[in-house]
Amino acid sequence: MELTNNNNPPQEGRPKILTILCILSFIGSGMGLLAYTFYGLMYNEVESMIEQGQFSFPGIEILMSGGSRYFLIGALLYLISFLGVYLMWKMRTIGFHFYTAAQILMLILPFLALENYPIPFVDFIITLIFIFLYRKFLPIMN
Repeated sequence: MELTNNNNPPQEGRPKILTILCILSFIGSGMGLLAYTFYGLMYNEVESMIEQGQFSFPGIEILMSGGSRYFLIGALLYLISFLGVYLMWKMRTIGFHFYTAAQILMLILPFLALENYPIPFVDFIITLIFIFLYRKFLPIMN
């Protein structure tokens, strides 16, 4: 015969969907932070590699038009986004606000810093989906 103790309330942890969202955001923000930090700190070297034809991908000229400042500001925004995700992982409401502010500023930054930047509809949609999904969990965060 198994005895159960009904005096202990069930443990309320992080919902699985929130865990999945956070993991995806950790990956995205972490990779963005690494890439933008690298480009920001190594801007002159990367620019030289592009001029010599050693490094290229579609749209690199548009990204490089922002200079190292664009990448360093982007790295800071990715860091804030990563911090926001970490805080949401810890079930802290303030994390949602950090994440949302950083994501919105990341959508605006290219229009302020880059020349001939095309409108990234897919980026807008994905960002909005993540923000709205995270928002659903605000009531259970502290």
